Formats: sequence, C-alpha cells, structure tokens
Amino acid sequence: MSTDKNRKELLKKLSRNLMVSVPMMTVVAVAGFNASSGPGLGLIPSAEAAQGEAEGEARGEAEGEAKGEAEGSAKGEGEAEARAEGEAEGHAEGEGEAEGEGVSAKLKNAVRRPEGYTPYQGNVADLRAQGEKLFNDTSLSSNGLSCATCHANGAGYNATFKNEYPHVVAMGQRDFGMDMVHLDEMVQICMVAPMAAEPLEWGSEELAALTEYSRVEQEKFIDKQ
Repeated sequence: MSTDKNRKELLKKLSRNLMVSVPMMTVVAVAGFNASSGPGLGLIPSAEAAQGEAEGEARGEAEGEAKGEAEGSAKGEGEAEARAEGEAEGHAEGEGEAEGEGVSAKLKNAVRRPEGYTPYQGNVADLRAQGEKLFNDTSLSSNGLSCATCHANGAGYNATFKNEYPHVVAMGQRDFGMDMVHLDEMVQICMVAPMAAEPLEWGSEELAALTEYSRVEQEKFIDKQ
C-alpha cells in the first residue's frame, strides 16, 4: 500500500510539474520564436516600405525620363520648325532680293518699242531744250538719280555710244535680252534700271524730248573721240 501511495504522490508531482513547465515551455518557445523570427517579421513592413520607395524612385525616374524625352522631343521639333521657318523665310528673302536685283518680264517687255510704233513728232530744238531739263530732273527716278547723275559732262558712256542706233548695247543685251537697241529704247532702259522707275509712256513728248537730248549727248561724245 505504501508503494501505491508513493506512486500516487509521485504522479501528482509530475502532473504539477507538467502544468508549470508546459506554459513555461510555451512562453519560452514563443519568446524564442519572437526572438528569432521577430526581426524577420518586423522586416516585412520595412521591406514593403523599401520596395515602395524603390518603386516610387523607379517610377519617378521613368516619369522624369519620359517627361525629359517629351520635352526634348518637343524642343527639338520646335527648333526644327523654327529652323525650317527660318530657312523658309531666308529662302523667301533670297528670292525677293533676286527679283529685286533682276528685271521682271513685264519691264523687259515695257522698254521695247511697241509693234507699229511711231515716235512723237515736234520741234527738234524745243524737244532738245525740254530734254535737257528732264536729263537733270531727279523726280523722274524713284531713287534720287537723274540721267546727269551718271552722265554729267559726257561721263559714263560706253565706246559703243558713238555708233548709230539701233546697235548692240551691253546692258540691253545682258539685262533685257535685246540684241539691237534704238535710242529711245536706251532711254527707257535707263529709266527702268539705274533710275528704278517706270518707263515713260511710248509716244509721249517727254520720251521724245529725252531721246532728242540724248542725240545731243551722243554728238558731244563723238566730238571728244
């Protein structure tokens, strides 16, 4: 009987020990789990935050690069357009200058004697006197020149000026495509080219007067040869 009693007492002690040790073991196990795994678990929010930051930075960089590329592309297109416009404007200005420096087809035709043309007829002396005034008249031009500006005292005439008209005139051939030039056509050429004005009206007294005074200039030039 004493053996059974001792056995029972021993079993009670073991039960009490188990009741104490099991919670302690659980606490220890949990503590150990927390100690070993807690930092790992604690890293999850940090990892998520780090990942979020990395994704944010990557997204920001991507957006920045995309924006930069878009802005660069827009800037490049703008510069290309500006360059194109500048080139277009420069090309247009170049054409305008070329047209300004040349002679239009309309003016080239306007300096030629009309078909069936008959010059104005008047007193030669009167026409020459009137022609001398017109020869020195700057109001005939658009640039302040007069015939006398280039031909004062017989200056500025080519050697061919002594030849009887019509004859070949270098400026008429070069700028107006005229193989032979009459004296009144030469007056019209000077009106259009050096004096930058409209030609005089064909058959007008003014044209006849300047043409007759040009004959006086021609005679003076021949006399000096």
